[in-house]
Amino acid sequence: MGEPAMKILCLGLDQRQVDELRGLLCESGDDRYNLHCQLELPEHLDTTQLPMAEAVILSPDGHDQSGLKVIADLRERAPHLAIILVLRADQQSLVAPALALGAQDCLTWGRFDVEDLTRVVDLSRLRQANLEKLRVESDFYRSIVNDQAELICRLLPDGTMTFANPAFCRYFGIPPARAVGLNLFRHMSAEDGDYLQNFLAGLTPEMPLGRIEHTYQSPDGDLRWQAWSKRAFFDPQGRAVEYQCVGVDITERKLTEQTLQAVELNLRQIFLSNADGMIVADLGGKVMFVNPSAERLLSRSAAELIGSAFPFELAADTANEMCLLSPGGRKLVVEMRVVATKWQGRPALLASLRDITELAELREELRALSLEDELTGLYNRRGFITLARQQIKTALRMKRRMLLFFVDVDDLKVINDNLGHREGDRAIFGAALVLRDTFREADVVGRVGGDEFAALAMEADEEQAPAILARLEHSLESYNQGRPGAYRLSLSVGTATYDPDGPRPLEDLLAEADRRMYQHKRSKSEK
Repeated sequence: MGEPAMKILCLGLDQRQVDELRGLLCESGDDRYNLHCQLELPEHLDTTQLPMAEAVILSPDGHDQSGLKVIADLRERAPHLAIILVLRADQQSLVAPALALGAQDCLTWGRFDVEDLTRVVDLSRLRQANLEKLRVESDFYRSIVNDQAELICRLLPDGTMTFANPAFCRYFGIPPARAVGLNLFRHMSAEDGDYLQNFLAGLTPEMPLGRIEHTYQSPDGDLRWQAWSKRAFFDPQGRAVEYQCVGVDITERKLTEQTLQAVELNLRQIFLSNADGMIVADLGGKVMFVNPSAERLLSRSAAELIGSAFPFELAADTANEMCLLSPGGRKLVVEMRVVATKWQGRPALLASLRDITELAELREELRALSLEDELTGLYNRRGFITLARQQIKTALRMKRRMLLFFVDVDDLKVINDNLGHREGDRAIFGAALVLRDTFREADVVGRVGGDEFAALAMEADEEQAPAILARLEHSLESYNQGRPGAYRLSLSVGTATYDPDGPRPLEDLLAEADRRMYQHKRSKSEK
């Protein structure tokens, strides 16, 4: 069976106009679209009365903007909908305000064919889906580097700037010598200053990061589009002490969006907006595409990277950590994951680069605080709990699931009694080796008791549990085959899932995984 037809709601069209659209689609034989009609524009939209539509075709009456109010209503109440305006030839003055209110594209009656219609509908749907993804996606691990191309500044709650990079100063025409100490709120127009101040005041310790896109009119009259990421920093009492603003000029992207091909638009928008660095290379390692985040992490422009060999080895289904240097000389720790994909119809490799510098620095701090188990080299109980709680906070903020494993060494007392405590220590050390071989560097693994271990797998849930357990079993078998002796190392395992939609404290997860571990242990003894 093919994919279900795309449902399109027609608002404000008369019957002749609806018949014209249906006729075009019928003439082409294209059955991918299903039109639902509401001939009159309602004064107030109720989303419960809307069909499960993916797009809206709107045709307002008159020449003023009153007929466009439904766009703002739709954008607020049903942000997933793509909105296409179809105007008469004498209504072209409505194009700009319609786009400003959130319409994706405009057509003119009598001046489009079925190819124009389907292309606009498809592009608008893809564009709106990507814009909705961008709206909810978090921008994580972003750092300030003085010579970055982004517009970067820091300011106090009263608007006094404490830092502005050269790109920011050039863009807004602020002499660098005057930037620090300048009040940004008063430098802007009263309306823009109030908007920015209210937006920053809405950030909280629970939601410290916000994003906005808006226009800016330069001193010479040019209207420019900007996308901003704004992060608030709070003191222990929860009071905002400083804000960091990172912006880019997205005018060119806005102007060229309408001409991008549908599939290319979808893929590139996801890549370009991703906070992780994304690199596409052919199977020989030659770079074919990089996103801005990858340019920042690698300190090289797309023009330098595309067509050249990627500076690190790429192999499908691998994950590793590497160290990079920012242009300012700061050490960055980056996790790179590589998967097989296709690019323009050909086999390729997709590498994602995530800045885990903060996590790596926290790991080093834990080691410096002697939170490492002397026998195994893993985190001890205090170290595991400290780092695991930090990851739970991050998972809650980023809406990511995690999987907790509780592992017990079987029959350790028997080994100690019959073979001595030195051999028992070897068994514990062997279990640590098996866990290190099973879990990734980014996962948190610790010895939390005499014969007990815990592992917190990042971005995993119960669906990945069988694969991870199979990997653990394989590592355990390889360990036993490599060291003949008086006993075979055996482990009992229990799991618990952390769901950000129903968050639980670490202690509850450990208790659940411990209970399931004992169930596993009993099931083995009953065989």
